[in-house]
Amino acid sequence: MGSRPTALVLYNWRGQWPMRRWEHQRIFAWKSYFPGSVAFLNIGFPFNPTWITRLDPDLVMIDATALAARYTRIGLGGLRRAMDATPGRARRVAAPLDEFLGLQALRDLLVEARIDLLLTALEPALWDEVYPVDQRPYALRRFLTAYVDDRLMRRTSSDLAARPISVSYRAWETPAWLGEMGRLKREVGLRAQAWAQAGGHRADVAVDGQRRLVGEAWIRLLGASRAVVGVEGGSSLVDPKGDLPTSDPTSGRSAGWMPPSSAIVLAPGAEIRAMSPRHLEAVATRTFQVLVEGDYSGVLEAGVHYQPVRRDLSDIDAALDRSQDPQRAQAMVDRAYEEIVASGRYSWRAVVGDIARQVLA
Repeated sequence: MGSRPTALVLYNWRGQWPMRRWEHQRIFAWKSYFPGSVAFLNIGFPFNPTWITRLDPDLVMIDATALAARYTRIGLGGLRRAMDATPGRARRVAAPLDEFLGLQALRDLLVEARIDLLLTALEPALWDEVYPVDQRPYALRRFLTAYVDDRLMRRTSSDLAARPISVSYRAWETPAWLGEMGRLKREVGLRAQAWAQAGGHRADVAVDGQRRLVGEAWIRLLGASRAVVGVEGGSSLVDPKGDLPTSDPTSGRSAGWMPPSSAIVLAPGAEIRAMSPRHLEAVATRTFQVLVEGDYSGVLEAGVHYQPVRRDLSDIDAALDRSQDPQRAQAMVDRAYEEIVASGRYSWRAVVGDIARQVLA
């Protein structure tokens, strides 16, 4: 790469502070691990585009929050001003999340912004369907929704037998436009809570979004829990035209809600799915994971790194019972930690370095 390069990270944040830990890491990990100087610009507030031109970055990283600005006219205008001010020589990298929402607008924006590399959480088998070859003048690279930072890798964890909480979980009250995947996010928590109540176990479970944990609070809860339940992130609906009512978090919760005719309803097992950040955080804290069976971005292997349960949750009680076997559960979490966290394969240090080498070579 020659002399030390300069990177600019564009993000869009006007929400709750502090951020959830994984959101903060996704944006600011570049400061710690990029092999050069890094500047950050929050396009959610007024800015002078000429600052970007004067900075003359070698690489521009467009975070998922900046790409989500496409949902509003003002947000899209800010992102366009930033990209128009970016020198033509800069390499441009985009990392969207929620690729199932406003899909055509996202495709158009990636072309308009002259993206060189798209970092996608989608399974490679879906790439050509979601991003047709004749519509993508950019390369694709699989990118997890989160990675492990050095601080989390160094964190010490107590043995499972010494932890006071039997099972923990957090979920927001998911809208119907997430489809079956959204229903599962809520149901798995309710079933874990029922298991704890029936067996006299201590649980810390919330599925209404009212007891949201941010910053290090979620990590502390995992570190105090023997087990955590969960399911892959994703959606059973694809929104090509941006017709789903995503701007209203309470929308689509009535029993009779129907998706717009433009939405594509995916069959069970064929949804857009990916491992969520909390799954890696549970591995890093050596917490026993009871998860709805899935691919988990090819990182977590059922029966090796987590205890799988069927999609109908008919065996979740038996799976949670296994978390109470200290010897068996400890062996699984230790194996997951060594293979996924201690190996460094899924660290921010590794992935940021790889991306920099790929686009700046």
